[in-house]
Amino acid sequence: MVFGPGTEGAGLGDAALLNALQQDGRATLAQLATATGWSQATVTRRLAELRAAEAIFFDVELDDARFGATTQALLWMSVAPAQLDHVATALAEHDELAFAATTTGPTNLVAQAMCSDPTALHRYLTQRLGAFEAIHTLETTPVLATVKAVALQEPGRRR
Repeated sequence: MVFGPGTEGAGLGDAALLNALQQDGRATLAQLATATGWSQATVTRRLAELRAAEAIFFDVELDDARFGATTQALLWMSVAPAQLDHVATALAEHDELAFAATTTGPTNLVAQAMCSDPTALHRYLTQRLGAFEAIHTLETTPVLATVKAVALQEPGRRR
């Protein structure tokens, strides 16, 4: 369960509902009714209202290893400013990347690669990313363990 920017407009009575969902996004309507002191019908209505207002949305987390992605790395790139939008848009189409974002500082593009093994990561770095002349530098940081992962969504924007 992810709470969007519109959540601050939720009523005070929503705190118990939002807390219950934060604890267990799979909670049943009966469990949510118990947590809030509301009827199941009220919980259903309020959830529909919050979703329609895009104050909340449901996000699914997957076990990447079950899908063959056992090697992850953060990729810190320095791209020619005139080519930044072009490279970022192109990388957004790469299946190996979970996300790509423009940044500021010594690197101006960061991405998370998810590959089946170190050999596949090497192949991705040298063959696919290596084909971009606009990428001047690339620093690869292996991800050893993910401690927390949260996704936020802007109102009106779908992934």
